[in-house]
Amino acid sequence: MDAPNSTPDQEAEGEQQSSALPIVCEKDNSQETSNDAPMPSTSQQEAETRHALTTEPFQPILKVLADLERNDPKSAFPAARLVGLYRRLWESCVSKHIDGQKLEQRNRILKEASRHLTKVRDGLQLRHDKQLSRLRFFEQALESSRDRLTRILDDWNHPTRLNLPGSLDNAREG
Repeated sequence: MDAPNSTPDQEAEGEQQSSALPIVCEKDNSQETSNDAPMPSTSQQEAETRHALTTEPFQPILKVLADLERNDPKSAFPAARLVGLYRRLWESCVSKHIDGQKLEQRNRILKEASRHLTKVRDGLQLRHDKQLSRLRFFEQALESSRDRLTRILDDWNHPTRLNLPGSLDNAREG
């Protein structure tokens, strides 16, 4: 490319490599910047974690690629392409991992809420059972009181039936 004695084919290859290499880097940079911006459904901390997990492992590789591009431009393009494909695969794995962690966290929250609601339900059921027991007791007491009151009122309305066995003995004597 820079060499004055290069052939047109070599220049065309160099142009292809140099033009294709920045495209891979541009894709990587656009992915990095998209990870920097907070997503509407994720928090800022999650975006920072995602960015760190997707860029930090590739920093040494990117330096090696830059050195390779300077020293051997022909092999730099295939290497950059492989790194780009691996990076996309890595980012999808990181994304799935983070999604899995979020699901686990939500699941733990739901389990805790379920335990709490079960305790509340059991407490309410126990309270309901106690109230039913008290209600039955009051119904029995009311029925017993009603029976006694009815007997007292019957005896008051019919004084002759007060001591029926004794009154029969009095009637026979008299």
